[in-house]
Amino acid sequence: MDKAEFEQWMEVTRSSRHRWVEDEVTRLNGRGALYYMGGENGLFIKIGTDGVLRAGTYEGALPHMGEAVFTVKAEKKFDSWEQAYQQALEAGGIKFLMDMFSYDEREQPVISM
Repeated sequence: MDKAEFEQWMEVTRSSRHRWVEDEVTRLNGRGALYYMGGENGLFIKIGTDGVLRAGTYEGALPHMGEAVFTVKAEKKFDSWEQAYQQALEAGGIKFLMDMFSYDEREQPVISM
């Protein structure tokens, strides 16, 4: 990762200080969905492809969520990903809903390996 990519990722991480953000990398890699809020340290909701919903806290997302340490505070298995997502929407309330369906122009960079 070069300096420009680092700065771009830091901007994505900073953008989550006051709003829920989806980690596109998790979804694009076929690992379910990860939503987070809080910047470097905050809250997360993760839905596995197996329908397991996890929620808790994370720390150390520098420069991005791939570097964070997650602490699961609650976990529940649903029959499907869709049911788990519905529960996440209900638990997150109006703030989560508004953040998920509002546009944010910050694009998460693709890092070549």
